[in-house]
Amino acid sequence: MEFTAEQYNFPDEPARFFLMDATRSGLPVDVLHAFEGGSATMRVRLLSLFPILDAGGPEATRAEVVTLLNDLCLLAPAALIDPSIRWEPIDERSARVEYTVGSNTISAVLLFNQEGELVDFVSNDRLAASADSSEFTRQRWSTPVGEYRPFGPLRVMSRGEGRWHPPEGEFAYIELELMDLEVNGGAP
Repeated sequence: MEFTAEQYNFPDEPARFFLMDATRSGLPVDVLHAFEGGSATMRVRLLSLFPILDAGGPEATRAEVVTLLNDLCLLAPAALIDPSIRWEPIDERSARVEYTVGSNTISAVLLFNQEGELVDFVSNDRLAASADSSEFTRQRWSTPVGEYRPFGPLRVMSRGEGRWHPPEGEFAYIELELMDLEVNGGAP
């Protein structure tokens, strides 16, 4: 299903808002992932009116903390010097990072190419939701990066995937292309 999305991240808060507009079976669907005030929610509406899903709670919040760290790594690496983030080198091209938001501490392994660009983010702390979002299961999640390009003076990822790694075999559940990037309300 193709979609367009706008995302707003506020590393200092931390807060994240991801609004997706899509079409499913010819009908418009709106999705809002929101992390604010230390908790996360996900709302899906058909025709912008009829609720299909309204999920939240500790499991959704923990999953969103992993996404917050992933966004910082991919889109705002300068924010990774925050005291809530701890680093542990693994080897020349990888490091483990821990991130704490509220009562949630999550970790990920970051893999870098020869140029020092992040090429994959792998975490075992993401929780996969059941089809109705009533149950969550811890599952490996990764975001391999396909390419980088300049956005103003910044060079950041421009293509990537979100991949789940269940026991029956990994799969890409989302493919993304970054079309535009603004920093602090203006062009980068």
